[in-house]
Amino acid sequence: ERIKKERAAQMAAERERLAKEEQAKKDPLLANTDAMIGADGPGDGEDGPDAVGRAANIASMADVQASGLDSALSALSVGGSGDDKHPEKRMKAAYKAYEEKMMPEMKQQYPGLKRQQYLDKIFALWKKSSENPMNQQS
Repeated sequence: ERIKKERAAQMAAERERLAKEEQAKKDPLLANTDAMIGADGPGDGEDGPDAVGRAANIASMADVQASGLDSALSALSVGGSGDDKHPEKRMKAAYKAYEEKMMPEMKQQYPGLKRQQYLDKIFALWKKSSENPMNQQS
């Protein structure tokens, strides 16, 4: 009886291996993706917090009732979540805006300097400024 169980397990493993090889022949990218996320195939019923890819999208939209383009876009929007996890991504644009705002003030305070000297002073102020996203406390 133990031998029968071992043979059954070997046969099941062989069938699974053959099925994976067949899937890899059909679409190697899909097979690789499935292997990476641990999916057994399409529709494996993964709806929990560990859902990945399409299952995660479906699970997150299950409780949203959006009809029309505007409401669908607002339901899908990821902005305005409150936490800014990557302030460095918007630092360059924020610095440019700060530089444009501060340049007339610097020219008024320190007339006759070269442009680079103004920029150096503005950058020194930028490092300490509350407008700098890297200085904002969360």
